Amino acid sequence: MILTSIKTGRDVFSIPPKWLFIPSLENYKVIFSSSAFSKVVLNTVIVASFATVITQLFGSMAAFSISRYHTGGKPMLYGTLIMRVLPPVVIALPLFIMFAKLGIIDTIEGLILAYVGFLLPNTIWLLISFFEGIPKSIEEAARIDGCSNLYSFLHISLPLARSGMIVTSVYNITGAWNHFFYALILAPTKTRVLSVEASQYVGEYVVQWGQIAAIASVLILPPAILIFIIQKHLVGGLTLGGVKG
Repeated sequence: MILTSIKTGRDVFSIPPKWLFIPSLENYKVIFSSSAFSKVVLNTVIVASFATVITQLFGSMAAFSISRYHTGGKPMLYGTLIMRVLPPVVIALPLFIMFAKLGIIDTIEGLILAYVGFLLPNTIWLLISFFEGIPKSIEEAARIDGCSNLYSFLHISLPLARSGMIVTSVYNITGAWNHFFYALILAPTKTRVLSVEASQYVGEYVVQWGQIAAIASVLILPPAILIFIIQKHLVGGLTLGGVKG
């Protein structure tokens, strides 16, 4: 993909493919010279950031409640899972009708709400295992010392589940940053994001693979840097969430 992004149009379509060629930044010049590109990047950053924060906030509280108090019982637990495994195409039409009636089609708020909807179930399921790995005796000791349930959650359980929060944060911000389907259906024009912007270079008679590869390279860069920076926490969090005993 990166090699394709630095090829000229002739080199992209050469048969057999060229592995040795003169690099060109023309594709990057084309996408960055677009007047709408900076707004598209800003939209992507805003949607991914707010969707991740809101999902982490409500997901952590829901996971803690289900883990400690068995809120809703098994119907709540498996109902959450069912929402995760439903294909997005099944939910897209009802979402579009609801958002149209609410007047939030092609808005930042509507897209954030949709992203929170598809990120939240998996976040809850991931965080439940992390909270179950924290001994209840620690929270019980805090309550004996006079801590409320909310204080115990915020200042004891949540810090101890830090690795899990990091893992789910990376999952959520990557999912929101790269998601295409809901963004295409619910925000195709005024609040277009990077994944949808790449599809604009697919024409009726030609596909501009160089520009698509350039946008895709820009799209994967922030998540790749983020994962590289926090890889130690990420590996530790995955190990903690996957082992009991």
